[in-house]
Amino acid sequence: MERIEKYLKKHNTMTIATVGKKGISAAAVFYAETKKCDYLVFVSSSKSEHIANSLVEKRCAVTIQNDGLDWEIIKGLQIKGNVELADENDWNIYFEKFPYIKDNKTLSKSLEKVDLYKFTFSWARLIDNSKGFGNRFEINY
Repeated sequence: MERIEKYLKKHNTMTIATVGKKGISAAAVFYAETKKCDYLVFVSSSKSEHIANSLVEKRCAVTIQNDGLDWEIIKGLQIKGNVELADENDWNIYFEKFPYIKDNKTLSKSLEKVDLYKFTFSWARLIDNSKGFGNRFEINY
């Protein structure tokens, strides 16, 4: 679990994949993790395809990975879980990781058009080929 927490804290962008009435969708979004790393929060438009899908099917998948060209440096998280609207208090988690958003006029104005969502884990797999091809650690939540 500690390896997963460290990885989450080092990164800030996840790709969320959903399926619903609009078909399949994937979108990259900034995320912020809770102190316990038991869920992630992210902002998105309620009109986006991935959020519209999550209203039909809350279960979805997320990936977070390093860039690289050699198999030895492939490292990343595969996570399954559920999406729902976050609580108002969860904005504090988001702004702790991204404090500059409040101070930037363009970004702070854009927050009027989005909602804060919560991605809660049900399962996670950390792949780390630097420890050997296919090295993985899995956990059910």
